[in-house]
Amino acid sequence: DHYYSEKGVEIMAGHLAVVLERRGEGFLLRARDSRTSVERTVQVDGVVAGIGIRPNTQLAEEAGLAVDAGVVVDEALRAGPEDVYAAGDVASFYNPALGKRLRVEHEDNANNMGMLAGRNMAGESDPYHHLPFFYSDLFDLGYEAVGELDSKLETVADWVEPYREGVIYYLRNGRVRGVLLWNVWEKVDDARELIAEAGPFQPADLKGRL
Repeated sequence: DHYYSEKGVEIMAGHLAVVLERRGEGFLLRARDSRTSVERTVQVDGVVAGIGIRPNTQLAEEAGLAVDAGVVVDEALRAGPEDVYAAGDVASFYNPALGKRLRVEHEDNANNMGMLAGRNMAGESDPYHHLPFFYSDLFDLGYEAVGELDSKLETVADWVEPYREGVIYYLRNGRVRGVLLWNVWEKVDDARELIAEAGPFQPADLKGRL
């Protein structure tokens, strides 16, 4: 919150949007505190709603394809019949490094999966074992993230400068399941290799690893 405050941004954590009304060139947004139920109205210039998406699997369901939180594909991205493929945000694929199915909503996955699906539709039969990453920029800070970033996992922080530059590792049963590169660049491929390693790793093993 302090970092955003320095940039002139107010964080209203725990508030739910209740009503949005246009007022002149801007809007009035009424929000309710989910803990106290107290409502507050703020005037804003614009609104961006980041509320998530649900994959549109209706066509796949009507075609009799397997659907489980997305269109289920095999490692060649076939969605059942040999001439039907799925790729991108809607596709649920198995990733061997994590040993689980994923459905990823980010451009790295869409670009790589789309290219491989195209090659396979043209006659190749290559497996999709790519572990996607995602990223964002926050003013003068930025991050790249690979794998499974879940606050329920054991976390190990390796800061060069606290909260400004460093690496956060997410572990389960001694294996690295996710890596957050906070203002650390050109380490995505190294993070993928680390996630694929069997370990086991102790927290001390990860200090200075990336």
